[in-house]
Amino acid sequence: MAYIGNSPANTGNYQIVDDISSSFNGSLTSFALTAGSVAITPAKSGQLLVGVNGVLQEPDDSGTNGFKVSGSNIVFSSAPASGDTFWSVYQGQNVDIGTPSDDVVDTVHIKDNAITADKIAAGAVVADIATGGITTAKIADDAVTQAKIADDAVGSPQIAAGGVDTTAIGTNAVTTAKIAGDAVTNTKIANGAISSSGKIANDVIDSQHYADGSIDTAHIGDDQVTAAKLANSINTDIATGVTANTTANAALPKAGGTMTGNLLVESSASANTIVRSKGTAADGYRHGFEAVNGHTGGETWSMFSTNNSDGNHGGGKFVIAKAAMGSASVGSLVINSAGKVSINNSATTGTNTDTSNTGSVTLDFDANQNFVLTLTGNVTLANPSTETIGQSGFITFIQDGTGSRTVGLGTDYETAGGAGLTLSSTASATDIVPYVVVASGRILLGTPQLAFA
Repeated sequence: MAYIGNSPANTGNYQIVDDISSSFNGSLTSFALTAGSVAITPAKSGQLLVGVNGVLQEPDDSGTNGFKVSGSNIVFSSAPASGDTFWSVYQGQNVDIGTPSDDVVDTVHIKDNAITADKIAAGAVVADIATGGITTAKIADDAVTQAKIADDAVGSPQIAAGGVDTTAIGTNAVTTAKIAGDAVTNTKIANGAISSSGKIANDVIDSQHYADGSIDTAHIGDDQVTAAKLANSINTDIATGVTANTTANAALPKAGGTMTGNLLVESSASANTIVRSKGTAADGYRHGFEAVNGHTGGETWSMFSTNNSDGNHGGGKFVIAKAAMGSASVGSLVINSAGKVSINNSATTGTNTDTSNTGSVTLDFDANQNFVLTLTGNVTLANPSTETIGQSGFITFIQDGTGSRTVGLGTDYETAGGAGLTLSSTASATDIVPYVVVASGRILLGTPQLAFA
């Protein structure tokens, strides 16, 4: 029937519930609720108007009478029979206010934090942002491109310390005006980056900028060092009276030239060493070195060669003498032209004294002529590799306090008849065995001289 006045507003969002009677079988009591095939979930049983066989059913949330709702299901207190009819209306729980008219929703009606980023159209918020309203936390990483930055908008306060690396600097963008004084140190200059062609102005590098020892002979051009560049002390040391205008070559000639006078190697108030050459018949044509020690009790030694006119030492000899080259005294050691050596005094050779020997023992003939070995156990003389043909000497064997120590021989050692060595067995006994080297790997041992006392 028609209403007098305005018709009721559609404020309940009512929906017709889909028919579920096809599932009635007299045993099932719970059935799924849908409206337009979409599941509905009433909050309370009272939100449903339900009729079975045309009889309105009582809503009872306890489930004792009529029906109740459980989630998206309706649960009857008794199972509907097969063939029973069903109808239902879902009254909803929200009020459908329809679509608001334009410009009727203002900020007072919008709940705080109700508008998310998804609700804002792209490009919709531009001029309405308050000054300073966007903080860095609101800007996504990499969101600010170069096109978004106004010209001259970024000054030095906006650049973090160390924020500009070499990749951010354009080629040829750094001029000399941009470099602070003393800002470029040697660690900032690449190896080989500064060449002599155009990079260094004329006359800008003085002596203060050369490191000590940095100029070697490879950096000095030929004939560039004149006498004027040599200190006076150097000129004086070359020869007495040399001036800055006298070249070093005249005083100390190159190969093929002649240097006159003695060469003073070292000098003090009372001692010096002189290299001297005497070339006259009166001097015996001697040429060599003479060391003079002028200290009290000091000695003079000389080492020189002579020719056949030297009456003191005979002809053609090499002499080492405890005397000056002009002295008539006989040399301490003389080697004549035939290679014969004479010594004007006694001579000693190296002797190895070893107080503990046991097991394998290798004699060093290169370092020693004679050997004194105390036997602290049985010994075998191993084959050496240092013997020299013609070398001779002696080997002394001393028994320790126990005695009865034996000596075996390596294959390089030979004895008369291959009998080996039989030594004294008494404690502390001393035996001597002579030897001579006749060939590499052949050391002949003489008969032992036993029990020296």
